[in-house]
Amino acid sequence: MADTPPKILQAPTSPLWYHVTVCAVLGLGLALVFAFVLAGKDTMAAEGVTGVFRAARLPLLQYRAEKGAWPADFDLAQPPEALQAYGFRAATQAPLEKCGVAGAWRFTAAGKGKPALVFTPAEAGGSAQRVLAAVDAQLDDGQPAAGKFRSDGLAGALTLRDE
Repeated sequence: MADTPPKILQAPTSPLWYHVTVCAVLGLGLALVFAFVLAGKDTMAAEGVTGVFRAARLPLLQYRAEKGAWPADFDLAQPPEALQAYGFRAATQAPLEKCGVAGAWRFTAAGKGKPALVFTPAEAGGSAQRVLAAVDAQLDDGQPAAGKFRSDGLAGALTLRDE
């Protein structure tokens, strides 16, 4: 039986700091890609929600300017006939269909003392909070507790003011 020679361990040809740096850069790159995908997904969903707020706002302001009062509370999916003269259904139908976030839309004439468009996501949680925060950044100042768009994480309300 022939003896096999013992295997000799060879030292790596590159230094240890090089391997540590490569692993750190790859890990950082993967973390950034993950964060970018997560933030991008929420931002894209927020664009649909923002579109509905913007589309519903103008006919309501026109109604207020002409009638001198806000309409009664209603669900945006079932707007009252009085708003049809201002093209409310035509203006909001496409944005409501394109909105990628499921939830309930309504107008309240006296929500927290002021008229507001209110969106309540169907699923409460981290994703809904991130989407509402992105909507606030697109519509207002980016601070959920201040400004004309306010969010408590469960619902977002865009306050309407006379222009």
